[in-house]
Amino acid sequence: MNNRILQKAHELLAQGIPFALATVVRRERPTSGEPGDKAIITLDGGFLGWVGGSCAQPTVLREAQKAIADGEPRLVVLTPDLNQESREGIELYRMSCYSGGTMEIYIEPCLPEPQLLICGVSPAAEALVKIGKAVGFEVILIDPAATRERFADADIILTRIDGEKLGQGRERYAVVATMGNWDEEAIREVVAVSSDYVGLVASKKRFQETMAHLSADGLPRERLDSVRCPAGLDISARTFQEVALSIVAEIVSLRRGRSEKAVPREEQADRVKLAEDPVCHMAVDPRTARHSFDFQGVIYYFCHAQCKKSFVEAPHKYLQ
Repeated sequence: MNNRILQKAHELLAQGIPFALATVVRRERPTSGEPGDKAIITLDGGFLGWVGGSCAQPTVLREAQKAIADGEPRLVVLTPDLNQESREGIELYRMSCYSGGTMEIYIEPCLPEPQLLICGVSPAAEALVKIGKAVGFEVILIDPAATRERFADADIILTRIDGEKLGQGRERYAVVATMGNWDEEAIREVVAVSSDYVGLVASKKRFQETMAHLSADGLPRERLDSVRCPAGLDISARTFQEVALSIVAEIVSLRRGRSEKAVPREEQADRVKLAEDPVCHMAVDPRTARHSFDFQGVIYYFCHAQCKKSFVEAPHKYLQ
């Protein structure tokens, strides 16, 4: 099973799809999970592997999706004793299932490198490629005149923007540094691939002219408003290298300041909504729950048959 997990992880990384790897690191009997058991969880609720049964899996799913969203690892502890001291980095959950026991599961987000699209072969573009790569971006240089000899640090060189080659579900930032050669075309293309940031290296006059041309060509106002010019933080930059540094710094500041990273907005809405067992209060995945009960038009889900039995016998006791 672990070989399958590792193979799947390799495939997802190659495809640029974010996921989380959950590993059981400790247990106290009785639990069904064993130390070393692993699972891969994707943002859409995909779950491959094993880290325990119905009491553990929904909680791991919930925390894995949070880890993908905020980019932070966490240690999930499922225990019947919530009196133990809570420590930083630990997410404590009550193990209220009838099997009992304690499990500790380490969840690590595995996120693809954020993409930095750079349009142009200008000196500013050259500096952006070097600095972006050093900071940890997947750098994609786009220009018909670009050569591998000149842009050796770029991960990918394209003659024009190709959505299929960029991949899906990636955190993406773009800088147009064409210096007037094909500014309008570059901006039109980068805003179409839903960049999280679009910066333009240009003078104020050139920027205004470019926006006027694009507006006249019918580019929607909301897309025009997303273009930043001057791009970069105000650090009194003079050289092309300093300008590139200010732009990368602005992008880093933007992405680190977000509460949710590397999660496209359209995917956030697709996260699995977990239910709560009204009896033991464990998280339950409605898609895989084996026990449910319709009471007064509301469907309740249960982690165990005994929880369902208790609820059916006295539902008002658990709905107060």
